[in-house]
Amino acid sequence: MNRIRLWVLVSLLTAAGLHGAAQDPAFSQPYLSPIYLNPAATGAGENDLRVSLVHRRQWLTIPSQFNYTALSIDKFFPSIKGGLGLMATDFSEGYLRRTGIYGSYSYTICSGEPNIARNDDVQTWFVTGGIQFGMVQRRIDYSKLLFADQINENGIIPGSVSAADPPVFNKKWYPDFSGGVYFSHEVAGKGNLLIGASARHINRPDESLTSTSDTFRSPVPVLWGLNTAYQYDGDQWVWGVAMLGYKQGGSQAYQFGVDVKPKEYDFSLGVWAHFGNTLSNFNAVCLNITYSFHSSSPHKQKFVIGLDQDFPVGGSGSSYTTGSTELGLTWDYNTHGENADSQETDNRCKPRINLSACPAGAK
Repeated sequence: MNRIRLWVLVSLLTAAGLHGAAQDPAFSQPYLSPIYLNPAATGAGENDLRVSLVHRRQWLTIPSQFNYTALSIDKFFPSIKGGLGLMATDFSEGYLRRTGIYGSYSYTICSGEPNIARNDDVQTWFVTGGIQFGMVQRRIDYSKLLFADQINENGIIPGSVSAADPPVFNKKWYPDFSGGVYFSHEVAGKGNLLIGASARHINRPDESLTSTSDTFRSPVPVLWGLNTAYQYDGDQWVWGVAMLGYKQGGSQAYQFGVDVKPKEYDFSLGVWAHFGNTLSNFNAVCLNITYSFHSSSPHKQKFVIGLDQDFPVGGSGSSYTTGSTELGLTWDYNTHGENADSQETDNRCKPRINLSACPAGAK
């Protein structure tokens, strides 16, 4: 009977999920997936070409099949004073899967000073706005679900086929729009302040897999995001603090992070705290290490790898789930080679949101 109750519960939860409004996943190394965090980060790498990959596995010791991946490539173009980017996402949550393909564009307004994000003599600032358009497919592996008519008093009926109707909109594609803005201000010798805001799913697409009626639509709530950060470049240490806040429908989440890097080394250590709907709902602490590989070639390549481990707080904690693990990789490349220095002078409005657990990381 316990087995029957378990499978009935799974069926009920799955059925409820078919009509529920989905919530977007949040990465614990958000600045290693910059376009996913905010479309305004398009083209804002340290160099003019950037490739980023982040993969997150939820609850290692539980066969939850909760996996999240975001892959992006973006490039800055001086001729349009902005950047162009492409991003692909793949989110798997049990038997539900969501795949998206996106294109993004950003445009920058700045104070007109050379080397806008790293000027050593004067105050500098830039404002970058970005938009993103994508197509998303949501699907469910219907063959792996178990319904009430496939169970009797002895358990699962061998070879049984459910009479339940399949979801009529399974594997459908729908459009998805997002937008964002960044403001950065740097004062020589004092640090860099970064403020960003974004809105995802502006068009509120319908994710329902079963309903053909407007009455029972499942529109995705707009995900409102706010991220702020401050970095200080000291004599021996580079440190940064960051805060991210999200609101989607009735759910809210907050992340606070601290990132520290020794001046003479290429690695940084970060600690993040995750909170639920209120700041009193402290639910996880995240530890991460980031290492940067630099190339002395004319192309000024930079490769960043970040590893993060999340530890749940409260309840059974990480003893049962072993928390979650996240890996981030970024390759940053200067396509101008021998002409990099002269090109740098021309890129007066090139924003730089550098790569680490906290934004603007080590230079």
